[in-house]
This record gives sequence, C-alpha cells and structure tokens, in this order.
Amino acid sequence: MNGTSTTTWWLQMNKPPEKAELLSLPDDCVVMQVIEPVRSFYLYLYTSVGRPYQWYNRLMMPAAELQALLESDETSIYVLYCKGVPAGFVEYNMSEPGETEIVYFGLTCEFTGRKLGMPFLNWCIAKAWQRPTKRLWLHTCDLDHAAALNLYKKAGFEVYDEDTVFQQKPDPEDDPYLLLPW
Repeated sequence: MNGTSTTTWWLQMNKPPEKAELLSLPDDCVVMQVIEPVRSFYLYLYTSVGRPYQWYNRLMMPAAELQALLESDETSIYVLYCKGVPAGFVEYNMSEPGETEIVYFGLTCEFTGRKLGMPFLNWCIAKAWQRPTKRLWLHTCDLDHAAALNLYKKAGFEVYDEDTVFQQKPDPEDDPYLLLPW
C-alpha cells in the first residue's frame, strides 16, 4: 500500500488578534472575492497551491458536487493577486452558526518565499472576523508547507487537537493531476 504516516493539527482562535500585530499586504497586491466561481478556475487555484502538498480531495469530487459546493452560500473564496497574477487563495466554510473554517489557504509556488504568507493570512483572519463569528478554525498537516503550523500559531491560532494517521497516496498511474488539461 502506497502511503505515509501524517500528523494533523486542528487550530482555532476565539477572538480577533490585536491590530498592532498585523502585517499589511504590499501595495502591488490586492485580494478579490470570486463572485461567480467556476470549477476550472477553482481547480487552477487549488492545484497551483496544493500540488506540492498532495492536495487531492477536490480533484476527486464529482464535477457537479464541486460546482455546487463552490456556488453554495456557505462557501466563500478570495484570491490574492500580485501585479495582476493570482498568487494564492483562501476558501472559507461558514456552514456552522458562529463558526468560520478556513478550509484551504496558501500561495502558489511562484509566490512562496516572498514574505506574503503572513500578510495574506492576516487579511484572511480579519476578513473572517467581519462576519458574526465566535470561532475561527482550520487544520494543517505535516504534508503542508513546512512553515504552515508555525505561521498559524504566530498569527494567533492555538492547537486544540492533533492526531497521526496513515494516509494513502494515489497510485502514480492514477494520479488525479494527470487528468487535468494543463
């Protein structure tokens, strides 16, 4: 069986962080909401950010199911653009009253390492607290970027649960990324 032992951490914050701690995005970056999401653009973002970290879940979803999720009032997606180029995205799930989950967050490979992670995460946190939220939460694992866990902690999230499981990897011949048109 092809797989690996993976540790996942669940993190949360129950109040917005202090404003003095926030880093702002550079002037040549802007965040825009995806108002009418289409599956192909979403998958472009998802794979541009997630491929190095073995993000497969959305690729395995039936097309109609993914499109319905993207169009749901409980899902909200924002894209970070730097000099007009998509540099990252965040996806929120707001299906639970009083809670907001950051389902996906990240930068594309081309923009990783440019000191945009914390400013974009700060933007995402501030945006999440604009709605009636008592709890903002997310999860990350050791397959994500090596700096992810520390970035979230530095931003004010606290670990509330952790577990280690065996995670299967798709067979290289059945890699869902091979099905993409690009």
